[in-house]
Amino acid sequence: MAKKVCTPRQMIKGVSFLNPVVVDGDYYMFMTDYAIKHGYDHLQLIGPTHDGVRGNVDGMIYLKKYAQFNDGKDAEYVDYCLDVVNKCTKKASEHGIKNYFWHHELDLPTGFKETYPETLNEDGDIEVTHPIVKDYLENRIIDFYDAYPFMDGLILTLHETKVPLLRLKKQKLGKVERVKYVTQILYDTCKRLGKDLIVRPFASLEEDYVMMTKAYEEISNEMFIMDKWTQFDWSLTAPHNKFYNKIKKNPLFVETDIFGEFFGKGRLPLMLKDHIKNKFEYCEQFKPAGYVSRIDRNGNIPFGTINEVNLNIMHAVMNGLDVDEAIDEFLKEKYGAAFKEVRAVVENTEEILKKIIYLQGYYFSELSLFPSLNHSKNHFYFEMMKESYDIASNEWFIPIGWERGPIEGVIEEKLSAKELAADALNKLLALKGKIDDSEYDKLYVQFTNLDMVAKVWVELTYAYIDYARYLESGKEEYKTDLYARFDNLKKYNAEGKEKLKEKFYCIVGDGAFNSFGYAELIENFVKETEISFKYETALNDKLKKENLVDYVICGGANESHRLQKEVNFSDSMIINGELCRICGNRKGMKWSTINAHGWFSYELKLKENADNVIEVLASTSGESLDLKITVGENVTEIKQKIDGKMMLSFPVKAEKGQDKIRIRFDRISGNTPCVYTIKVR
Repeated sequence: MAKKVCTPRQMIKGVSFLNPVVVDGDYYMFMTDYAIKHGYDHLQLIGPTHDGVRGNVDGMIYLKKYAQFNDGKDAEYVDYCLDVVNKCTKKASEHGIKNYFWHHELDLPTGFKETYPETLNEDGDIEVTHPIVKDYLENRIIDFYDAYPFMDGLILTLHETKVPLLRLKKQKLGKVERVKYVTQILYDTCKRLGKDLIVRPFASLEEDYVMMTKAYEEISNEMFIMDKWTQFDWSLTAPHNKFYNKIKKNPLFVETDIFGEFFGKGRLPLMLKDHIKNKFEYCEQFKPAGYVSRIDRNGNIPFGTINEVNLNIMHAVMNGLDVDEAIDEFLKEKYGAAFKEVRAVVENTEEILKKIIYLQGYYFSELSLFPSLNHSKNHFYFEMMKESYDIASNEWFIPIGWERGPIEGVIEEKLSAKELAADALNKLLALKGKIDDSEYDKLYVQFTNLDMVAKVWVELTYAYIDYARYLESGKEEYKTDLYARFDNLKKYNAEGKEKLKEKFYCIVGDGAFNSFGYAELIENFVKETEISFKYETALNDKLKKENLVDYVICGGANESHRLQKEVNFSDSMIINGELCRICGNRKGMKWSTINAHGWFSYELKLKENADNVIEVLASTSGESLDLKITVGENVTEIKQKIDGKMMLSFPVKAEKGQDKIRIRFDRISGNTPCVYTIKVR
C-alpha cells in the first residue's frame, strides 16, 4: 500500500452507484464486497430515478394503504429488488456499512390526481398541503422501510420530477415553506422509524439554493446537507462550491464525481489526479462529515478500465496516502512492467478533456456528449461565436465573468486538444505487445475515441463560427465553409464507426438521449442544423426587407437579443420546418399536464419617442394558447382556443430616451406555448 503522508481525520467514506439505471444484483453485490474490502462505510443506491415506473421509492415497493396504485408497477422489477437489494443491504449492514437510497420528490403515481381530484387547485396543479398528499407521502416511506429493513435512510432531491415542487403555481405556501413542509414530512417519518434523511439542494439558481438551505436549517440541525464539490453541476472547470459558506448549522456531506459523468461518461480515458486533489483540499477547510463519490453512469462502470485509477486516487486522499504511489501501484498491478509507459499515455487526459468539452472554461457539450442542435442554441454556442457576442443569461454553465477572448484563441484551444489526443494515441500504439492484449484492446477503444472526439470538436467549433458569422455578415465564404464542416463531420462519423463500430463515442449516447432519437448524435446534428440554417437564412433575408425596427427569429442561432431563460426549461424546436422557442422543455410536451413552468425573454429595440407595435406569432402544443406575456411592466394573460398560429399585437409608446424594452413569455398551463417570430414596427 502507498505510504502515509498524513494522519487522516475521521470521516464518512462512501460511494454511490447504479446511476441512474435499474438495479443489477450482481453489480450491487460486487459493490458491497468492494466497499467491505476497501474500507468504505457508506453506500448509496441511486437507481432509475427518472423512470416513471421503476424510479424512486415507488418503483421498488408495493404500497399497502394505497394499494390501488400497485397495478401500475413493474411487479417483476419490484420482486427482483426485494430479493437482491435486501441481500446486499443485509451483508453491508453486517459489516458496519450504512445503506441509503435516492428519492426525488414530489413524486406521485400515475392516476393520483384522477383518483383524488380534491388534491388539485384551480389550475390543475397538485396542492402540496392537501391532507391526502401528506398521508400518501408518510405511508409510502413506512412501506419502503418495511420492505427494506436494512436501508438506513433516504437521499432526498426536490427536483427533476413530474410534479415540480419549486415551480408549482397558486400554492398555499411560498417556496421556502413548501420545501420545508414536504421535507418535514419525510424527515419526521424517517426519524420516527429510526432512519436518516440526507438532503441535496441540487439547485441551478442561487436563490433556490439559499431558500432550500434555509428551509433545511429550520427543520433540523442534525440533518446532513449533501452538496457537490463544484458549484452547480459537475465540471472540470467550474469554481469550487462557494455555497458551502452558506451551510452554517448543518453537517456538510460532500458529493463528488470521480467517473466523468459530465466530462466523458467514463467512455473516454481520464485520470483526475489534479482535479481530485484540488477539490479535496478545498473541501477539507470546511471539515465535512465525509465524502460520497459517484462511480458510474448509465451502465458504464470504471472497473476493468484505466479510469478505475480515479477510485484509487480518491481512496488515497481520504486515507492520507501518497497519491502518486497509489496511482503507480494500480497501474503496475494492471499493466505490469509497462506501467510507467501507460502512465505517460494517460497523464494529460484531464487537460485534453478540459480543452475539448469546455471552451475557455465554458461548458461546451451536452452531458459531455456531442451536443444536439437544441442544446447548442440553448447554451448560446452560436451566439458566442459572433464578432460582437452578448450573453445576458446568468446560467450555471457560464463561468462568472466569462470572456471568450479572440476567436483565434477558441480555435487554438481545440487544435491543441486534437494534437495532444493524437500524441496520446501514438504513445499507446507503441505499447502493442508490451501489455496484455485484452487490456491493450480496451485502451485502444478509449484512446481512439479520444482522438476522434478531439477531431470532431474542432469541426463542430468551426461549424458554430461559420453559421453565426454568415448570419451576422452575409459573406458567402462562411456559408461555403459551413457546408465543408458538415462534410467533415460526416467523414469523421463514418471513420469512427468503421474503427470502433457501436463503441464509437458519438453514436453511443446515454439512455435519456436514445429514447429521443439522439443515438446518432453527429448525423442528427448535421441534419437538423442544415434545416435550421436554410430556414433561418431565408426568413432572415425576408424580414430584413420589411424595414422593421427590430425582429427575432425565435429558436434560431441568431436570435440573440440578450436572451434570458430558466436553465433547461426553454427549448428550441423545428416544427413543420419552422423554428420556434417553447416555454418549457421537449419532454414536458409529451407527458406534462401540470408542469406549468418555463419562461424566456428578449430585449427588443424600440424607436424612441414614437408609437411602436410588437407583433408575436405563436401557437400551442394543445388546443388552447395559454400564455402570459410581459412587455416592460405590462402583463397580458392569454387563454384562447386556436387552430394553427395566432398573431398577437402589443402597442408600446416609447418615451424620449427609451430605445429598448424586454418582452417575457411564461407558460401557465399544461399546454406548451410555441413562439415563432417577434417583430417591432
